[in-house]
Amino acid sequence: MRLAEVLPELVSDLETGLAHLGRGDLVQQLKDATIARWTYDDFSDTTYLQLSATPVAMMNVERLSLYDELGVNLDSDSDGRLCGIEVLEGSRIASRLRNDA
Repeated sequence: MRLAEVLPELVSDLETGLAHLGRGDLVQQLKDATIARWTYDDFSDTTYLQLSATPVAMMNVERLSLYDELGVNLDSDSDGRLCGIEVLEGSRIASRLRNDA
């Protein structure tokens, strides 16, 4: 499922946040991203959206934090490709994804 179709508000908010960080290189990737799989952790109320079909080793990931602004962290691989999005207070995102599945 395409990220921008399922969660357009999240994508819009992330685009703004990335522009403020000077990371416009990731904005187009957001628009084109598909969700390969997603998980929800009830204990931490965190939803993780895996955007790459192949999981990326966390030691090879750059994490960009938009926590203060949006409660979101973005992961990109060593080649600068967006590979995951962690949404804190993610129950609302998980609920939307369940409904669209």
